[in-house]
Amino acid sequence: MNSIAGRSSFRIASYNVLNLFDNVDDPNKRDEGTPAKSADSQRALAQVIEDSHADVVALQEVENIEILTEFRNKNGLADDYPHVVLVEGNDGRGIDVALFSKHPVTNVTSHKDEVFPIKGQEDRGFLRDLLQADIDIPDYGPVRFFLNHFASKRGGERADHMREAEAKAAREIIKRETKEFPSQKFVIMGDFNDTPDSKSVQILTEKDQDGWGLVDAFRKEPDTISYPTNEKTAKKWGYKRIDQILLSPQLAEDQVEEQVHMHPSSKEASDHWMVSADFATK
Repeated sequence: MNSIAGRSSFRIASYNVLNLFDNVDDPNKRDEGTPAKSADSQRALAQVIEDSHADVVALQEVENIEILTEFRNKNGLADDYPHVVLVEGNDGRGIDVALFSKHPVTNVTSHKDEVFPIKGQEDRGFLRDLLQADIDIPDYGPVRFFLNHFASKRGGERADHMREAEAKAAREIIKRETKEFPSQKFVIMGDFNDTPDSKSVQILTEKDQDGWGLVDAFRKEPDTISYPTNEKTAKKWGYKRIDQILLSPQLAEDQVEEQVHMHPSSKEASDHWMVSADFATK
């Protein structure tokens, strides 16, 4: 296949799309304080996604499947991404993780009901979800995807403990759910709200006694900036990469490139840049 012009490769991407909300008040969510994403911002968002030429895009901060499908259809992305996945997660405000794919998606599994311990807090589950899905990439084979959006930095030490607990739970789930996965090619990607050198990310990348550990797609340039596009927020939180793509060693062997998509429309689209990684096909 040639998803990327002139090369036999495929691309996976992660993108926090900043409050892709509708204007309908959901009585089961605290969404009344979040305005619907403007038409201009939606068009900018679609332009970034379309120009990325990604085969698979993990999305964060999407309110529901209805607004995601409407966004796709109204902004010229339906032909590019016929396959859309979203499972309502745990977030009280209503933001969910989701998936756009050029290729059919199977074995969709939510882990929102998993419960795990958190230092100094009651046991609970992921703030949003850890969403799992399989995609058979043409001319390559099956890849298992895990999509995440870990706890925000807001909340100090309490939030740090939550992200670390989510990372530990994700690690155990990924190990369990890929133990019998034939290709052993899998990835977790999303908004980690933490940098590559943080404890929560290193929980997933450091090898254990069995040699199990994930590989940072940006390992050659770990200080790459992916957050945020807003200069005021950047100064507050630091010019750091908090959007991660972590690969199984088998998938990492086929990686050929990685990118931060600093698109001209990015600042109108979101407060994050899209990040992506490319892999050689057969």
